[in-house]
Order: sequence, then structure tokens, then C-alpha cells
Amino acid sequence: PTDRDRGFRSRGGRGQRERPQALRAIMKHCRGGTRLAGCRAVLALALGLVLFGAARCTPQKNLVPIEVTDLTLDTTEENAGGVTETKSSEVIIGGSLKEAAHLHDSNELLVTLSVLVDKPSDFKPQQRLLTLSHAERKTRAAKFVGDVRSAGEGSLRVEFRVTAEAVEKQVGTLNGEYSAEVIVADSAFEESYRTSFGKIVVSHAHQEDGSLSVDPEPSARESAYELRKEFEHVMRPADKRAPSAISLVFAGAMFCPLVLLVPVAASAGANLKKLPSVFLSAVLFHAAVAATLGVIVYYWLSLPFLKTLPILSGLSAFAALAGFHLLRGLCKEKAD
Repeated sequence: PTDRDRGFRSRGGRGQRERPQALRAIMKHCRGGTRLAGCRAVLALALGLVLFGAARCTPQKNLVPIEVTDLTLDTTEENAGGVTETKSSEVIIGGSLKEAAHLHDSNELLVTLSVLVDKPSDFKPQQRLLTLSHAERKTRAAKFVGDVRSAGEGSLRVEFRVTAEAVEKQVGTLNGEYSAEVIVADSAFEESYRTSFGKIVVSHAHQEDGSLSVDPEPSARESAYELRKEFEHVMRPADKRAPSAISLVFAGAMFCPLVLLVPVAASAGANLKKLPSVFLSAVLFHAAVAATLGVIVYYWLSLPFLKTLPILSGLSAFAALAGFHLLRGLCKEKAD
């Protein structure tokens, strides 16, 4: 080959050697940009989850108040001509029945609530329930769903009709006292209405021999409420304890290691010179971890599970990103 061919080959070889280096630089730059864009996307997702969870925890603004202005109990009975007559009527709003109401086969009880709520005239609360629970056999309860009638714009009436026949269909011929409780609730209400208004004595029809109807046999669920053999036990006196001031002193002493952590670490040879450069990342990371632990404690106390998940997911992702930036900063400082 001639010298000219050798020159072309040498220049081509040098170009081939230089080309991978340029490509590597470009690819490294692209990878850095892609990684940064990915971190931003994950951070945006984490913040979105946190905001979504916070929105779920905040009370809704479109909830309306509910006010029960009247709660009455009417006892009705048919006369000889088949006409229903009101034998007694008692207003029990804000209290309970003065005397126990009596329910038997020849009468019925009508419980009426007058409710003020800022809703259309055809609005019906989702839950309208009257519960009669037997005073002695707690698991025996009869439930009645109320009928809603419009009383004008922003006002409605909820009526519960209670008969001995309906009670018998649910709990059998179980005579005795029942505790009465009424609930009116809806997802659009700020607070639900719930009140117990006294006792109702249920007496079923007599048998052919004139005796009262037989109470049903106790079921397996009622075994937990059966009478147990009485026993006596003397509790030992309480142990002596230190005064509360001493307990507070020892509780405060628990935080002393945190105060002494930095000087002790410096005296032990820890390298704290690069701490100011990554101080913000370190604060964000530890704050995210502390917030995650706080959400877990709040969930254990009262926060619902479905509201906890988005908040916990967002904080966990934010803690992971903060930790990533913290470690990257430490590695960069070490490389420099």
C-alpha cells in the first residue's frame, strides 16, 4: 500500500478510537438526564399521593347539618268499629319515656321524627333504623326501617311502625322489656342522629290455657350473656410507686443521649466535616422517616386503613428519594 493509503487508514483508526469516547460521553449525559427526569417523576408521584391522602382526611365541605326538632311516640289501637284511634301520645325529644310503653297484639306503636335538613323534598336518608333490644337476652333484637315523608322544603318526617307481629317474626314470642334506639344517618350529614328513648314492654298473645306465650330457647350466641356462678376475689393492694416528678426527670434523661450525640461522635473519630454540605438532604430524609412513623402511630390510634395507604405510600417514596439524594451527595463529596 502507498503512503496515502496508510494515512487514510491511520486517520480512520484514530476516528474509530475517538468515536466511542464521544458516544460514551453523550450516552452518559443522556443517562444522567433520564435519571434526573425519573427522580422528578417519582417525586411528583409521591407528592400527589400525599396530597390525595390529605384530601381524603380533610372533611368534605358539602356536608349538611341535621336537626331533629320533634320525636314522638304514639300508641294506636283499633276500636270495635275497626277504626284506628290514638290512645296516647308522648313527646320524648331530648329525653326518654316517662314510663315504659306497652306493645301487645291489639295495638301498635308509631315513632315519628321531624328532621330539618338542607336537602330537596324528595331526599331520603340512607339509614333509618329503629332497634328494640331485649333487656336480658342482649343478642335478641328486632329492627324496623322507617318510612320517609316530605314535610316541605328542607324538612322531612321519618315514621316507624312497631307491631307485636313484626317483633315475633324476628325474635319469636320473647316477652319482656326492650331498649329502644333510633338512628337516622346519611353520608351527606355532618353527624348522624342516634338516641335511646326508653323501654318498651312487649307482651305476646296468651296461649289457649291462659298462660303467657313461651319464650324461645336460648341460642348458642346467647351463652356469653348467661348468668355465671358468683365468685369473690380480693384484689391485692397497689404497689408503691415513685412520685410523678421523679418519673418526669427520668423521662427527660432519656433525651440526653440525643444532645450528646454530636460531640461524642466527633470525639470518637466520626467525620462530620462534610455534614453541612448535605444538611438539607439529611433533614428531609429524617423528617420523612419521622413523618412515616407518625402516620403509622396515627393509623394505630384512629386513622382508617384506606386513608392511611396513600399518605404512607407518598411519604415512603419521598423518604426513598431524600435518602437517594443524601447518599448521592455523600458519594459526590467523597469523590471530590
